Amino acid sequence: MQVFNLPHVPSLLLLQDIRRELNIEPFVQVDGTNTDEGVVKRAVVTEPCPRCRNPQLEYYTKQLRSADEGQTVFYECPKCKHKFSVNT
Repeated sequence: MQVFNLPHVPSLLLLQDIRRELNIEPFVQVDGTNTDEGVVKRAVVTEPCPRCRNPQLEYYTKQLRSADEGQTVFYECPKCKHKFSVNT
């Protein structure tokens, strides 16, 4: 682990501020967030939407529970905007 001794930096910094100062990109950008390059695209799976039966859903994953349990998959239909999640 690399430790930086930055005496000129205030003691309370946000993670975004540290990334900006060190010119580090976030590891993952999800949820359709805007960047300088435009909107980040989500992954697509060929599964029908339970509401409108659109044949494809956008999805992303997050680890919300402890590390020894599965991740949570968040789905959104690009057509009707129906959202739901599944614990895997």
